[in-house]
Amino acid sequence: MRLPLTVSLALVMVWFGVASTSAGDIQSPPKGSALRASLLDAARPVFEQELGAPIEFVVTTLNVFGKWAYGDVRVQRPGGTPIDWIKTKFAEDFSQGMLETGHNLFLLKEGGDGWTVVEYAIGPTDVAWDWWRQQHQLPAELFGASSKDFPPVNPPARDGSAN
Repeated sequence: MRLPLTVSLALVMVWFGVASTSAGDIQSPPKGSALRASLLDAARPVFEQELGAPIEFVVTTLNVFGKWAYGDVRVQRPGGTPIDWIKTKFAEDFSQGMLETGHNLFLLKEGGDGWTVVEYAIGPTDVAWDWWRQQHQLPAELFGASSKDFPPVNPPARDGSAN
């Protein structure tokens, strides 16, 4: 029996565990949703520990893929007051221009106790999430990028397990 090329390729992709991620696999919880609140509430303590409490997030990106969530946020004090970076442990980096204060990143994983922070970066000046993507075998689309630009290292694992 001879299979058409497209069927043969599909079988090879299944055999080797290659999966694609569509935009429909990535969700962006809307403002006011319970999911959005629980994601931000899970990330907040880490940032408050690093910057001093209290803080608020201004969300640039908040995406969910299965049991994984990624956020890119700007941090501020309640009511919109900017963080005084000179009064934080990041003062030297800030004064040397080595801190991108508009981008603070986190990667969460959902488990039995809810969402927990797996990775985070405060003011990275590089693409910190790409290492996370590779280490946790996640699709670039979770981070707002394209798998064309950041090809999968291994197939995406929706359930959080390694493949």
